[in-house]
Amino acid sequence: MTYDSVSSSRRSFLQKIAATGIVLPLLPGLDSSLNESVAAEAKTGQIQVANPSFSRVERDGRWIAVRRVMAKPQWNFDAIFAPASGDTAYPRYLTQIGGRGGSADVIFPRDDTKPIHAIVSTARNRSFWEKRLDAWRSDGKLIISQGEGSKSVAELIKGLGLNRPGTRIGVAKLSGSRFDPEGLVAATFLEHLKSALPGLQFLPMEKWGADAGPIDEAAMLKSSEEHDVIRRSVAAGEKAIEVIRSVARSPSRHQGDIWFQTYVAMFAETGEDPTRLSIALDAEANTTLGAPTDDPLKEGQIINEEIDATVQGYRGQVNHSIFVGGAKTAGYDYYRAAVETAIKLFHECVAFIVPGKTTCGQFVDYYAKLTEKLGAEDRSGVVLHSSGIANLSRPRLGPANSREESDIVLAPGMTFDFKPAIRMKRGAIQDVGKENRVVQIGEHLLVGTTGVTRLGKRELKPLITQS
Repeated sequence: MTYDSVSSSRRSFLQKIAATGIVLPLLPGLDSSLNESVAAEAKTGQIQVANPSFSRVERDGRWIAVRRVMAKPQWNFDAIFAPASGDTAYPRYLTQIGGRGGSADVIFPRDDTKPIHAIVSTARNRSFWEKRLDAWRSDGKLIISQGEGSKSVAELIKGLGLNRPGTRIGVAKLSGSRFDPEGLVAATFLEHLKSALPGLQFLPMEKWGADAGPIDEAAMLKSSEEHDVIRRSVAAGEKAIEVIRSVARSPSRHQGDIWFQTYVAMFAETGEDPTRLSIALDAEANTTLGAPTDDPLKEGQIINEEIDATVQGYRGQVNHSIFVGGAKTAGYDYYRAAVETAIKLFHECVAFIVPGKTTCGQFVDYYAKLTEKLGAEDRSGVVLHSSGIANLSRPRLGPANSREESDIVLAPGMTFDFKPAIRMKRGAIQDVGKENRVVQIGEHLLVGTTGVTRLGKRELKPLITQS
């Protein structure tokens, strides 16, 4: 699948989608005959299909880790309840149920002789997940059932013998930690549970910091199977960088043209919706909030992006500023100097990490000091962003952001995107405009026992759209 010489017309764009094997839902502004044409041209077998793939060994390992933290005195939970209506990362981490197939209300007892229950909303949801999760269900330790909200949850809690007065149940996203400070659990749902189960304690199960809670803490240290899906996510992100670079070669483009074709390429590569695709022109990547826009693409601009492809629900971010034009285009000298500085920052900061000893706080403080020394200023906000399912991508922090996670140690098994976003100081080099622009290099890393390795394969260097 190539992305060179792409026509600017909508029809040609849709033909390009068809070549990936994707049939999209009806797109706004397109007539039905055109959508039927796209569907007719689509070829099968080229799109990756997302199916749960983690083994029973992986299942048992993460369940053991979660139960170990549940047993700590500061938590001491008899069970965890992860509602489908809250942050769906928690049910998915425990059961693999999530994504386009819908979520589940999950009851996870600390007693490993009791089964884990996942309650889905319809018979077809139950059939869908039972078929795909046979490896996790066949020994009877995961039971998928169909139910009706709080009533079904309360009945199963009673059936598991967890309805004794004083039983402590940790509830996912009952209150927030880094995000959603008031939690995500429906008030009516919780009221009905409390009414049906008097005497039980429903308690928050996440905390911002090193002692993060049973699932948040367990999810920070990843297995080899998790590393494999993150590698796939990173590989899809690196292909997305090439798509952006290729599409930006054509004149008369808008940010939305780049965004849509990159989104489709990422979906085709993994079979799952990207967790994040934010593209900005001459601005920090997050300024577009992950949405397509009608911002015009012009020669001499710098494209910044946050790219999180998704595999098995896991995100793995990469970032790489791209210059629209060539070496003789106005603004290139600034872009090159800034990107080379960001790359130098990247390599020197990674070399600073001592696995199992360096804390996140020490790492980002070193980054901040080195940024200043190299004549730049930090514009990253969050400069360390871990991999994971949605908000289970912790730790995440920067020199002046999320400092409650400073004491977390960069331990073997962790994976994260280190993404210096900098603006050179005018005293070091001047851009073509009145204000120097931001550039960013972000590369995904795996912390090993003796060092840190890259998960990406691309060369870290300035990227231009014209030779």
